[in-house]
Amino acid sequence: MRRPTLLLVALAAALLAACRPQHPADRTQQTFRFDERGEFTVMQLTDLHYTGDELSAHVPGMLVQLIRLERPDLIVVTGDLIYRRPGERLMREICGIIAAEGIPYAVTPGNHDAEQGITQQELHALFPALPGCVNPQPRTGEAAAGDFVIPVLARGSDREEARLYVMDSNDYNADDRSYKGFEPEQVAWYRRQSAEAEARNGRKTNALLFFHVPLPEYAEAYAEAPLAGYRLERECPPRDNVGMFRALVECGEATGVFAGHDHSNDYVAEKEGIALCYGRYSGGYGEYQELLSGARMIRLREGRRGFDTWVRLANGRTSGETTYPTQQP
Repeated sequence: MRRPTLLLVALAAALLAACRPQHPADRTQQTFRFDERGEFTVMQLTDLHYTGDELSAHVPGMLVQLIRLERPDLIVVTGDLIYRRPGERLMREICGIIAAEGIPYAVTPGNHDAEQGITQQELHALFPALPGCVNPQPRTGEAAAGDFVIPVLARGSDREEARLYVMDSNDYNADDRSYKGFEPEQVAWYRRQSAEAEARNGRKTNALLFFHVPLPEYAEAYAEAPLAGYRLERECPPRDNVGMFRALVECGEATGVFAGHDHSNDYVAEKEGIALCYGRYSGGYGEYQELLSGARMIRLREGRRGFDTWVRLANGRTSGETTYPTQQP
């Protein structure tokens, strides 16, 4: 009788480990759900390059217009919010403009945000203190300190239907100032989060990832299977490929990845069953701009893997309407 007893104990321990609560900093404390129509809509803003002067004078009004046209359930800002010092004051100013519209928002920094007299660590500590921002308190002493998950629950239950990963793709390598990208520890953090979610939910959820610097596989995806949008410049991925895309493929959870960084790209392309997407440049004239400013919209539907996406432009029009996967079951 000892062997069955030991087996049951081992199974119980494994179940408890798989279902243990996430660290408070791994996920936002605000609850998000699909609405009565079974929809959840995300607005991605990226590369605002806010300077607080005439170079970005049109940005506040444009953001208000975009938000009021779409009224998303959540806004995710994927980096390079500010482009001048003093960094903290300008960050509070531009985030305050978003918060004033009453839509919860999440933020991850880009490579330029920590160049404005405020460090990456200070940014991660600042975000949770900003009105309307859903970023959790960062973990201390970890490479994934600013990475977190936003679960989207089903209507009428606490079942996770979708998961939104907001991650910090870092800024520069110290030796040559090339783009750094993810640390191996961040890839391991993602793998743990994905495995724990599958054990907890009994299946793979519909997951999207949001960060600033595009993965190295973006160029391959566009060469193989472009679906929509513009590619007006070469991709600027991190120098080193630490295997984040391979982790996404092997975990089988993610259906879409959303980055910024390259202002003249807003395409959607596919590689190995995952849509690699750019946001639409949302900024001012302090940096290069070949596309009219706007925002990428993403709509999730309860019970369906994938998403609908389009670009909402500063002139009020839309473009690039796409459903992914293109063949729905």
